Amino acid sequence: MQRSRADKAVILNIKPQGENNYSVVLLTPQEGILYASLYGGPKSRLKSLVAQWNSGNIWLYENSEKKQIKITDFEVSNFHESFSQNLYKMYAASLAAEILIKTRCAGSNEQAFKLFSGFIDGMELCDEEACRLGLMRFLWRYLQLLGIQPDASCCGSCGENFLSIKFAPSNISYYNCSGNNFICEECSGSSTPETTSGFIPVKVMAVKYLSAVANLSPSEVRQIKIDREAYEQIRNLVFFLIETGIDQKLNTIETGTGIL
Repeated sequence: MQRSRADKAVILNIKPQGENNYSVVLLTPQEGILYASLYGGPKSRLKSLVAQWNSGNIWLYENSEKKQIKITDFEVSNFHESFSQNLYKMYAASLAAEILIKTRCAGSNEQAFKLFSGFIDGMELCDEEACRLGLMRFLWRYLQLLGIQPDASCCGSCGENFLSIKFAPSNISYYNCSGNNFICEECSGSSTPETTSGFIPVKVMAVKYLSAVANLSPSEVRQIKIDREAYEQIRNLVFFLIETGIDQKLNTIETGTGIL
């Protein structure tokens, strides 16, 4: 069967295939991750449009007998030009794309497309500092798609809400690896969890921020400020949760040490 179809798409990757052709990895809301071929030399109109991180409407032609998908047209709506000028943005987008590809969009193509599109569109409009928090929000929300996002609203032991005045932002809580939850310092007991395998110290400020990401609107969360220590704890935690959840190391994190 041969058929043509149109869909929205983001170009995640493009590599040379032969002398004049290219292999393209696409993210679409209907089918998730797709692998397609782009034909034509370097002067091809399509070649100038089908570039990494560009997004818009794409037209595909599928030959099921040859098991081949060909890109026939692409109408770009967002170019994300700043990514080529900022190393952090490039690595952040690459990390998100690597996770999407390795998890096959967590089985939620439309939601993954919406989440990723919003993420890269937002980065295009922001400076690097804002993009750093934007990546943390993307990863935390993607953990929910994967079904492994821990509940950051309350202590997993006593049930006390972390928004309670009982917990000051500077207080320490702990991520409990075995229970995939957060526990308050009081419930940690007389032991010292920070020196015990399976417990990761996280400031209450960081836990409150993660709870806000999960429960508030994106515009509301963008107004919340956290300090550098809380940000670094969130970054280390979400990197750990993602790699643990998919049971494999992420190349972008390994190569992006010192950048991400």
